[in-house]
Amino acid sequence: MDDLESRKHMGEAITTRQEDAEADKAPWMKLNLDGIDTPVKELKEIRVTTEKCETETRLFYPEGEGPFPVVLQIHGGAFVGGFNAMDEPIDRQICHGAGAIVISPNYHLAPDYKWPYALEELYALLRYFKAHAAEYDMDFSRLAVGGASAGARYAAALCVKASREKDITFRHLNLFYPELSVYRKGNEKWVTPYTDTVAMPPAQLDALSATYLPEEAVDTDPLVSPIEADASCFPNTCIFAGTRDIFWKGAREFVGKLQDAGQEVLFKTYAESGHGFLELAGREDLSRDAIRLLLSDLKKNL
Repeated sequence: MDDLESRKHMGEAITTRQEDAEADKAPWMKLNLDGIDTPVKELKEIRVTTEKCETETRLFYPEGEGPFPVVLQIHGGAFVGGFNAMDEPIDRQICHGAGAIVISPNYHLAPDYKWPYALEELYALLRYFKAHAAEYDMDFSRLAVGGASAGARYAAALCVKASREKDITFRHLNLFYPELSVYRKGNEKWVTPYTDTVAMPPAQLDALSATYLPEEAVDTDPLVSPIEADASCFPNTCIFAGTRDIFWKGAREFVGKLQDAGQEVLFKTYAESGHGFLELAGREDLSRDAIRLLLSDLKKNL
């Protein structure tokens, strides 16, 4: 699929979802298209069949001679929504700016597929591409992972899983407003005087956890709550979060844990900002700054 067709495809997908949002009286769901015109050499849309399942996947290729470093970038959507095309602007900018192949999957969503289905799906996807690296012109010795919101939790959990399985090695982790632990009703430990609890009420997060997690899941399992993992599980990391986001305090605690262990961390806080500034329209100034910092960190680590 060439760039023109890709933009048309994304535009149709976004238009449909914006119409859905307006129908649901949620006009704030307008997506950020800043960066959608960033050039890449090629965008492939494929279906990957692994031992786990079939996964719709986008591959963004940069200009130049491969093999190329690889970034698995995971979309958000509260574990129950979202789609990979909404991340096309950042995927294009990572591909172009870091000279990396970006893997952008449409993983299976809750509640139909509860934890750990998507986590295992994403790990199986990585194993597939590692086994077929030459075919896809990938250099899996230079591998990074990242995501936003729910995608950030998956990215961090993949690092935990990789530290256990020992067959995948990450060189970099990027997290945008990460949800790194389970939020339960009555637990206000992550709420600060600056938290916007209207936009993201703790009670709704508790209900969301019940939608995403099966009853047998243990909140303190590091694969469920990566903040519980040993710091050695994580590579060099960059984290971006707004102070009004209910996940900001947890992100700050995670940063402290990594720093105490001597890990290299870039943590950028955006005052008076809430959740979703990367994907949602309205704070393109923040998304541009965050992507600039991310690309600098990726190039240094890949």
